Amino acid sequence: MNCKEMKHLIIPYQDNNLDQANKTLIKEHLKGCLSCTQIHQEFNHLIDTIKQVQEELPDKELELNFNKMLAKEKLALKTSKLIPLKANNRVFKSILKVAATILLMISSYLYGSYKDNMYKVKEIATLQQEKKEIQTVATLSLMENESASKRLQAVSYAKAFVQPDDKILRLLIDKMNNDRHTNVRLAAANALAKFAKNNTVKQALIKTLEEEKNANMQIELIQILVDIEEKRVIPAMEKLLKNKETPSYIKEQINLELKQII
Repeated sequence: MNCKEMKHLIIPYQDNNLDQANKTLIKEHLKGCLSCTQIHQEFNHLIDTIKQVQEELPDKELELNFNKMLAKEKLALKTSKLIPLKANNRVFKSILKVAATILLMISSYLYGSYKDNMYKVKEIATLQQEKKEIQTVATLSLMENESASKRLQAVSYAKAFVQPDDKILRLLIDKMNNDRHTNVRLAAANALAKFAKNNTVKQALIKTLEEEKNANMQIELIQILVDIEEKRVIPAMEKLLKNKETPSYIKEQINLELKQII
């Protein structure tokens, strides 16, 4: 196993999605390759950092000091009722000074906490972007693998994206239309269904249905487009109904689906 192959298999290796033979090859490669070992460690650090970041709470000592000062001021207020009128101004000024101190203390803490949290938010965003880039590289690489099972794995990775980039979507559309294995084509169509709000994806699904000859693909595409209530699929469905070569069971399915979407 070379370094290029290793980099593409880091994510499936981390997710425990490799067979034992590949796992053994990766472990052996990591023992002798400093560069790949560093990449593997950085990826582990990335995942651990994202998992460990927690919301920071105020320090307990700050809360305790504040409560003590608050109790002290409550006592001062009660005592001030027994002080002659001439002394009230001094008491009031004293209260204002303590209140200002408390306010400054809280403000300083909140500002420091805000700055720290903003730094962490930026750091997490950077780490998440790096993780997405690694996942994208691994997905694109596996999509072109000679093994149908690897291409299915790549489609599964693509489906896990929240917002895949255009490269991922274009490759899924290509696999839906052109892959030589029907199972990969079906999986790609199913993955695209998750991103069907994207107008490019909708148009690709409709166009594929209009030209599709495989019965299993026709049923999958019809179901996807009906589920998202895409009325532009109706002409393609009606065309299939009129086609003498369309199997009767598909025509029955189309008639059922048309009732839901019209």
